[in-house]
Amino acid sequence: MKVENLNSMLRELFNELINDNYKKRHVCGITLGGQNEPQFDGFMKGSDFGIKPLQRIIENMGYKFEVVIIPKKDEEITRFIDEVNHEFLAVCKKNIVEKLDDVDAVRIASIPKTGIIAVMSSELFDEITK
Repeated sequence: MKVENLNSMLRELFNELINDNYKKRHVCGITLGGQNEPQFDGFMKGSDFGIKPLQRIIENMGYKFEVVIIPKKDEEITRFIDEVNHEFLAVCKKNIVEKLDDVDAVRIASIPKTGIIAVMSSELFDEITK
């Protein structure tokens, strides 16, 4: 499967979830990470993800992201890879929906993990809970 096809299929999947009334922000947090909303918005408007964001999404779903180089005329390998990727996408939607329905998972995924905002948020939370 070409990277363009994977991007297109993920975009379609995310649009289905948003059309099913899941918040775009939550879909972003679960798949790409809460701190990546501008990148997610660009993706939803048509910009494709590169290798690193695709790797993050796929690994967040419990899969490994591997690059496979195959001979141009090997249809058997191409079919196998396409089947595996389609299976991933089918399971991926189920897994994302389960996470989106889990309030705690959504909350955790929406919190920035690094940087000054994460530090300040953590300190503020600690102060509030004292």
